[in-house]
Amino acid sequence: MYSKKEEIIMKKPLFLFTAAILAMFIFSGAVQSATVYNLKMNVIYPPPTTEWEAKYLTTHVFAKRVAEATNGQVNIQFFFNSQLSPVAQGLAALEKGVTDLWNGSSTWGGTIPESDVIWLPYAFRGAEHAMHVMRETEVGKLFDEAYRKRGSRVLMYWPSGGMIFIGKKPIRALEDVRGMKLRSSYALWKGWYQRMGVSPINLAVAEQYQALMRGTVDATIYPEYTLDTYKFSEVCKYITVPAVVDPGMCYVLVSLNKWNSIPADLQKTIEKVALEVEKETIQATARLSSEALQKAAGKGVEMTRLSQMEFEKFKESAMPAWDEFTAKSPECAKMVKLIKEDIQQWEKMRPESKQWYDKWISK
Repeated sequence: MYSKKEEIIMKKPLFLFTAAILAMFIFSGAVQSATVYNLKMNVIYPPPTTEWEAKYLTTHVFAKRVAEATNGQVNIQFFFNSQLSPVAQGLAALEKGVTDLWNGSSTWGGTIPESDVIWLPYAFRGAEHAMHVMRETEVGKLFDEAYRKRGSRVLMYWPSGGMIFIGKKPIRALEDVRGMKLRSSYALWKGWYQRMGVSPINLAVAEQYQALMRGTVDATIYPEYTLDTYKFSEVCKYITVPAVVDPGMCYVLVSLNKWNSIPADLQKTIEKVALEVEKETIQATARLSSEALQKAAGKGVEMTRLSQMEFEKFKESAMPAWDEFTAKSPECAKMVKLIKEDIQQWEKMRPESKQWYDKWISK
């Protein structure tokens, strides 16, 4: 028989051992629940020049908010200027895990035909309309499904600004572009260029400034903000609106392999943050474009607003691009049908449409 004191002494090691085992289980569970997911984002563009533009929001702000919302369980590191992979190899980089996120715009029309929908000339009537098409119609679903077949999915969209004519000569009518040397932007536009009677010139993005300065090309079709950030206002004194593509749509893709490795609750949190940032990019890009146009005007850049009649002529001239896109796949044909129907409804029912026409079409 043991005294009470001896029993207590004998039970103490057992208690400590049990407590230690219990602590190990608790600690193990805590460690398991706090698994950290590190994601690498390849950004095809140079770093942002402001702390409020869309490019900054979809990189710095997005990463910060995701880390905060997930209590540090999801960390995103971004790399500008395609540091992780060349633009042409972006899809392969996502598939192979070289990068987990890709931030840029469509460059794979030959591989994913449906991705070229964002480059259809005169398909959108501003950022609100473009977001509506990609988020609220089946066009966006078809777009995302096309990427899913190649191992990624769309996480968010963001507008980069209207793709306008920026040149050394005024363009006030469709006839004015005939004979011009125009930078060749996208393969989808080849037939359109031929119909307009322009000479397409192949130039890398970084070569545009020198080519415009030297007269190698007469004009380029590029976002409004580049009048400021690319200093095009120094060598070009004429711009023409409405934009050919308004806006140029960018987006963030995520590798499905990486995405499927992340727990569902964290996925929902990331999606929630992405949609919040996506909405904020609309006003951010509007501000960036507006400030660039104001600065350009201060440097003597003349803006031409097309008349309704000339706008209709430009739209008609672009039909070869629409026809070429339609022929690429049944899904592309469906997208075109949906967009044409949606434009009619948008222009008939939405006040944003009237605001767009009032802003960009001359009276």
